[in-house]
Amino acid sequence: MGPASSGIAVVLVANAPDRAAALAQSLEAADDRFAVESVGECETASRILRETAVDCLVTVGALDDDAGASCIAAVRDAHPALPIVWCPDEPVDGDALSAAVDAGATEVARPCGDRGLTPVLANRLDTVVGAARAVAEAERQQDRLDEFTNGVSHDLRSPLNVAQGRLALAQGEDDIGHVDDAAAAVDRTLELIEDLLTLAKQGSRPEVFELIDLSALAEQCWANVATGDATLVVDSDRQVLGHPSRLKQLLENLFRNAIDHAGPESTVVVGDIEPMYTTTRAESDLPTGFYVEDDGPGIPAADREAVFEVGYTTHDDGTGFGLNIVNGVADAHGWNVAVSESADGGARFEITGVESGD
Repeated sequence: MGPASSGIAVVLVANAPDRAAALAQSLEAADDRFAVESVGECETASRILRETAVDCLVTVGALDDDAGASCIAAVRDAHPALPIVWCPDEPVDGDALSAAVDAGATEVARPCGDRGLTPVLANRLDTVVGAARAVAEAERQQDRLDEFTNGVSHDLRSPLNVAQGRLALAQGEDDIGHVDDAAAAVDRTLELIEDLLTLAKQGSRPEVFELIDLSALAEQCWANVATGDATLVVDSDRQVLGHPSRLKQLLENLFRNAIDHAGPESTVVVGDIEPMYTTTRAESDLPTGFYVEDDGPGIPAADREAVFEVGYTTHDDGTGFGLNIVNGVADAHGWNVAVSESADGGARFEITGVESGD
């Protein structure tokens, strides 16, 4: 299970499995945005929370049973930001409310023994999940703002200082050669500004998604990048659900990165990631998406996480923002991006969690 962009994924735990299943069905009937997984043990609920994305945990029953305070406390320790709603069997007093909150409950709902109150519970879950999502988005935006500010202060200062120094030398020595160096520094500053502005836009989730022909967009992006004598091979017939201009930024930055590091005569491949079906994994659990890989020198395993950080570059003319922009685009779509080694020993970037129109 997992939350859709507007859905609400809930794990509901109650000592009586039949009761948990009945309440889960009642919640889904009350609001079609809910996808509720009902379980009879806290241990099972904890395993689901570790393995998949969940928006809220609901515990049902008495505070002293397995789905009560001990379960709430265990889940809270493992998932500090997860909304947890305790739904008692019957009305509780102030001491029980305090005990539930002390254990880590976000909210205490009306008694779940009354099926007529299911719409009230659904509304309560919608509220706490909405609040948690708003907090998470605000924190992410603040992190990106801090990242953006640090990038501006650090990376713009250097070329501007060069330009300032060269212009001072040109004035003092009457040497026009220094002006050329100053102009180059200004050009680099403008390039940095463009990348920083692109970076700043990546934190928010696109409002509109479209089905995009990956092959056609890859060819278009390739034409927009200075690729020299490099070759593009597109092995995909997939349509992906995303924001066209954001996906364009992702592909163009991956292409630039490949040319910068693999060379102007390299081969760059865009292809589909298809799940490897097994007897133990359900289809919905298997990663799908697409990859971009090259036949260059590759990226050392020790550097594969650092490449997505702002300012990381091994190229003399690199801004250090390209792969961070790639990561930002993926994150805003709810995708995952990882780097590994291609079959030819080059860099392979895998974008997974991508919904398609297949």
